[in-house]
Amino acid sequence: MSTTKEPLEITCTECSTRFRLWVPAEVLSTWSEGANVNCVSCGKGHKVTRLAEGFSVEDTAGVVTQPAPAPVATAPVAAPVAPAPAAAVPSAELDTVLFIEDDRLAREMIENSLQDVTVKMVVVKNSTEALKAVSTETVHLIVTDLYLKDPNDPEAVFDGEDFLKRVVDTGANIPAIITTGKDIIDDIVLDPKWFDMHVKGFIQKGNPFWVDELKLKIKEVLYKD
Repeated sequence: MSTTKEPLEITCTECSTRFRLWVPAEVLSTWSEGANVNCVSCGKGHKVTRLAEGFSVEDTAGVVTQPAPAPVATAPVAAPVAPAPAAAVPSAELDTVLFIEDDRLAREMIENSLQDVTVKMVVVKNSTEALKAVSTETVHLIVTDLYLKDPNDPEAVFDGEDFLKRVVDTGANIPAIITTGKDIIDDIVLDPKWFDMHVKGFIQKGNPFWVDELKLKIKEVLYKD
């Protein structure tokens, strides 16, 4: 049975990274005295307190991974010469990953967090834009949200599953990864229909590390080092 969760968006005061937590309702009831939440990027601590309406977020000491050691007095040495930056790989030689995500914050997290993955990113917000991208780009991997329909968006006419079916119907054999903010139920994941749509994995967006999990899955599917 799915647990009711509430979204909590935090902007880190240290590195300005924006991330979202989906917190179970029963856990929120214990946050009236405050709970410590660390930034998913730099480890900066924040105290999150449940108020009558919404939340308050305050700085705490936090824990930053791999803190810089205290400086040690040494004789002056010549500054090292910085190596020449590696030549950029032409976009035509990169694998193209098509991201379909209707949530603005999730799109920003994807674009900001996957910069170090050597792929060409094409990011769209609905199924109609995705179909146009497939027809104009040589797509090597599709990452799509499962639920894309939006009555307020005339171009969001079908969900991720319907989009993948349409891609398969064109004869294309493009691997896919599905993301969703809903709890992933085993009965859904194990359904054999996903095999026919070339789905290689599911990523649940209900935890603060979902982008890191997505990055690893992309590298696994594309055999990236």
